[in-house]
Amino acid sequence: MLGDRADIHDYDDATTERLLGIAADVLRSFGSAFGGKHLAIVGGAVPSLLVPEPPRGIERHAGTGDLDLHLSLHLMDGETADYYQAIVDGLRRLGLRPDRQNGRDIKWRWVGRHREIRVQVEFLCPVRQRSGKAEDPAAGTPAEANIGRSGEITALAVGYGHLVLEDTITVERRVETSRGLLSYEFPIAGVASWVCLKTDAMMRRDKPKDAYDIVWLADALGPAGAAQVIKASPLLSGDNAEDVRAQLTRLARDQFHNIESIGPQAYADFLGDGTNPALKRHAMGTITALYDELVAQGVVPGP
Repeated sequence: MLGDRADIHDYDDATTERLLGIAADVLRSFGSAFGGKHLAIVGGAVPSLLVPEPPRGIERHAGTGDLDLHLSLHLMDGETADYYQAIVDGLRRLGLRPDRQNGRDIKWRWVGRHREIRVQVEFLCPVRQRSGKAEDPAAGTPAEANIGRSGEITALAVGYGHLVLEDTITVERRVETSRGLLSYEFPIAGVASWVCLKTDAMMRRDKPKDAYDIVWLADALGPAGAAQVIKASPLLSGDNAEDVRAQLTRLARDQFHNIESIGPQAYADFLGDGTNPALKRHAMGTITALYDELVAQGVVPGP
């Protein structure tokens, strides 16, 4: 597993491509019960799935050794008993087990070796209680909830996870699975919900790759293109539109406000040159251009 402070030199294209095949192995191990429902890939695997061939002048995305799966509340509530048992059985067939930390099982993080690569699968879910939204308390601790009744597996609650279910898309990629090449349909968080999750993650943890992932995707799609994709999200026409707008504003007006802000610094740190002002200016300029496009397209209010 790569640590939170890992930089771009810890990643390579060959490993990234192979891990997409392993991601397909993991999802296929759960069987056909899900039918594209109840889970979505979030985290660092999303940019590579959205933009497999970046435009000229932009290097391929430095992927991730982790597979982050966001689960729906229907699954968390035990309404889908066959589904969570399929998850446990599938992970075990691949040789994965709960991680161990300080003498206890970390049941929301499963690890092991598959196809000679160390695989880490993390399970995430929405936070139950949100301002203005009356919801039942989560099972387990406030940050961790059981999946189903057996207690064999849990999920870690993450901020803005409630956006993912309404903003999940399917991306088809031809990958090398353990059984051979396959065009697999990956369920992933859409750009709007993904950016909101990443923005919240940047506030809550010190992981430079979060900043890199956001800047890279905005560069690869282009600020205008990224803004168009975000505008087209169903989230912008629903009850969660203000949550999305608030996170987009936080990203540009706080985390990437200037080159002294945490976003540009984290971006430069991940690229291995934290003192390089050009890298910081590029990161700030990319997110500023994205926000300006969002203003121009009427997604967020102007200054």
